[in-house]
Amino acid sequence: MKRNACIVLTILFAAVASLNAAPDAGNGDVTVMVEGIGISRDDALLAAKRNAVEQGVGIILIAETEVKNFALKKDVILTRTVGSVKRYDVLKETPLQDGSVYIKMRAVVSLAAIKADLAALKILLESMDKPRVMVLIEEPGEKTAENSIIAYLRHKGFDLVDAAAVAAQLSKGDDFVRRAAQGDAAAAARIGAENGAEYVITGTVVKSTKENSLLSDAGMISGQAAISAKAVNCSNARIAATNAATGAAYHVSDKVAMAQAAEKAAVNLMETGMFETIVATFQDMINNGILLTVTIEQVPDFGTQKAVRQALESLPGTVAVSRKAFGGGRLLLSIQFKGTADTFSEAADGKTVSGRRLSVTDIAAGRVGMILK
Repeated sequence: MKRNACIVLTILFAAVASLNAAPDAGNGDVTVMVEGIGISRDDALLAAKRNAVEQGVGIILIAETEVKNFALKKDVILTRTVGSVKRYDVLKETPLQDGSVYIKMRAVVSLAAIKADLAALKILLESMDKPRVMVLIEEPGEKTAENSIIAYLRHKGFDLVDAAAVAAQLSKGDDFVRRAAQGDAAAAARIGAENGAEYVITGTVVKSTKENSLLSDAGMISGQAAISAKAVNCSNARIAATNAATGAAYHVSDKVAMAQAAEKAAVNLMETGMFETIVATFQDMINNGILLTVTIEQVPDFGTQKAVRQALESLPGTVAVSRKAFGGGRLLLSIQFKGTADTFSEAADGKTVSGRRLSVTDIAAGRVGMILK
C-alpha cells in the first residue's frame, strides 16, 4: 500500500511539473519553471538547475512511461539520460530572513548529449565554478598532442592552467614529473594542486615512421603516433577518465608526418570517449555532489570529532560524511556535497561545535582546511 502511494505521489509531482513546462518544437528541448533555495545566490542557482533537469526528465517519463512501471522505469531512464540546462532566465531573486536566497527561473532543459551542446556545457562548467584543467603530456620532440588537447578543451570553454606552468613542470625532468605523465595518479594530483588545477590530464605519446612502398615511391613518409592518457581529480587523486588512441599522417618530412599523426591521435583520444567521460563525471558531481577532502585541526578527542562530523552532516547540501583518519588533534574527512567548495566553506565557517568554533583556513582544488578554535 505504501509503495503504491509513493508511486502515485511521484506521478502527481511530475504531472504538476509538466503544467509549468512545455516542449520546444522541433529540437527536443523542454522549458520548465523552477525554484531554488541556497545559502548563496550561486547555491540557489545550482539548486534550481538541478530541479530543472529533474522536471524535464519527469515530463518525458509522463509522456512515454506506463504508470504501472513508473518507479522502475524512472530509475532506469534517469541513469541513462544526460540532462542539462541549456539556458535560463532568472525571474525572481529574493533574500530570505534566515540569510538564504530564493530564486525562481525559467529554464530550457536539453536532453541531447551535452557533449554536442556548447551552451549547456558552458552552464555546466559555470555551475562547477569553472574547474581548471592542466594538460601534462610526455612527448618526444614538439608538444603537438598536448597543444591539440589544450586547443580542444579551450574550444569547449574549459579554463586551462597557463602553458608556461606546464612547461616549467616538464623542464624539471625529475622522476616525480615523469611518474605523473606516465599515469601515477597521486603524482599527477599533487602537481595539479600545486599549480591551482582541479583536474590534470596526463599521458604519453609514442611517435614513429612506417614503411610504405606506395608512399615511398611518391617521396612521402608515413608517420604514426599512439597516445594513452588519464584525467585525474586533484582533490582525491581519483581517475575520472582514461583512454588510448592512435593517429597516422603522411608528409615529405618525417618530423611533420609524426607531428601530424600525434595531432590526430590527440583529437581521436578526446572524441572517442575521453571528453564525454570527463563531462559525465562533472554532470554526476552536479547531480549527486562533489567529493571534498576536509582537514580539521585542533580536534582534542573522539567525542569532539564525532560532534564535528555531525555538525558538518547537518549543513544544507551535505550528502555524506566519511572519516578517513583521526589522531594527533587532526581529523581528516571525505565529504560529498551538492555545491562548490566555496559554498561548503561559507556554510561551515563559524559553526559552533562543543562550545568551540570552526574556522576555514584554506580552500584549494577540492580541499578545505579548518581549525577548531
